Amino acid sequence: MHLGIRTSARFPLEGVDWQRKLLMGGATGLLLELIFVGLAFLASDEAAFGVAPLVVGLNFPVLGYILQVYRGTLLKERDTLPEWESWASLLRRGLATFAVGLIYGIIPLLLLLVGLGLLPKGGPVLLFGMVLMVLGVLAGLFLLFFLPMALARYLVQDRIEAAFHPGLLWDGISAVLAEYVATYLLSVGSYILAGLIAAIPYLGPLFWPFLWFYLTLVQARLFGEVCAKAI
Repeated sequence: MHLGIRTSARFPLEGVDWQRKLLMGGATGLLLELIFVGLAFLASDEAAFGVAPLVVGLNFPVLGYILQVYRGTLLKERDTLPEWESWASLLRRGLATFAVGLIYGIIPLLLLLVGLGLLPKGGPVLLFGMVLMVLGVLAGLFLLFFLPMALARYLVQDRIEAAFHPGLLWDGISAVLAEYVATYLLSVGSYILAGLIAAIPYLGPLFWPFLWFYLTLVQARLFGEVCAKAI
């Protein structure tokens, strides 16, 4: 088993104008966070800095850009960051990425939200809410395990329904199982550590969009190299 961790970690930091390309990805996420904080303050007189980092998942142009990197790695077409161009195409790709991710994550998300809503009630209901939240986390870890291969199938076949064939997805994963599992665990661990930075009051949300963009580019490169062996 061989993972190109060092090469993937350097990938976003190489090529022409890599600083500008990284800055643009992080800056769009920061702008989205600031818009969210402003709207939350207008609606409730609370800035909602604590949940602001979550809105990076709605940054559709950046999701489309990351998917472009993923595709370039899968098809061995790209060794450096692409240029920020064709924003309409990036937006469409980002929406498709979000839709696939939402379908895979809808059950865990519902479990977490219902469990969170039960916590203030106290007593046995509080315990049930905590159980639902734990089940939501476990379901998320299980279902999102298939997401990188699902996106790889979608990109290679250019059909969004290709992301929803469990048998074919498992066939691809099993062909590179050790590398795939190692990459997934590495990705989960890196996001947990990065989440600790995002939790730092005030400063965390400012750094998070740039850190999240970098980590997701590295993840796209790693999974692209692994999944390319099975597609």
